[in-house]
Amino acid sequence: AIFASEFKSLNMEHKDLNRLKLVLVEKKRTGTWLAEQLGVSYVTVSKWCSNITQPTLSKLDRIAELLECEKKDLIND
Repeated sequence: AIFASEFKSLNMEHKDLNRLKLVLVEKKRTGTWLAEQLGVSYVTVSKWCSNITQPTLSKLDRIAELLECEKKDLIND
């Protein structure tokens, strides 16, 4: 527990860059569905949803298209 709290304090600068997880819920879609549509692994989509990694701009375009939303809806200010 101590390590976890220390790790969290070291990561205070970490900010969620994308809102993919929220938009998937709003659109009633799953990470598995999105992975299948994009031809990527579920693990990749999971990392995007957790903000561990970020999709490329071209993938972000495709995600917005698939989820019928604007790119700006997928990104935090």
